[in-house]
Amino acid sequence: MALETADIVLMKNDLRGLVHALWIAQRSRAAVKRGLLFAFSVISLLVLSSLFNILPLWVAVLGHEGSTVCTVFSGLFLLIEKEPA
Repeated sequence: MALETADIVLMKNDLRGLVHALWIAQRSRAAVKRGLLFAFSVISLLVLSSLFNILPLWVAVLGHEGSTVCTVFSGLFLLIEKEPA
């Protein structure tokens, strides 16, 4: 029951796992904030530019999809990032 309700579970008597878990949490939070900021800014820019007929709607849709892909790739960089020693 404790394993199902815990946020972090250390399976060994090694507290270095806690440092690693905190590092992952900090990097993940930064990636989420960066992704949300980028996505909301691109979306607001595209909505405003399509409302004022600066961009056609199909270009705004392509820009939105491109920003979504960029946000996903930004999050995927966490998989290859190495923990500092």
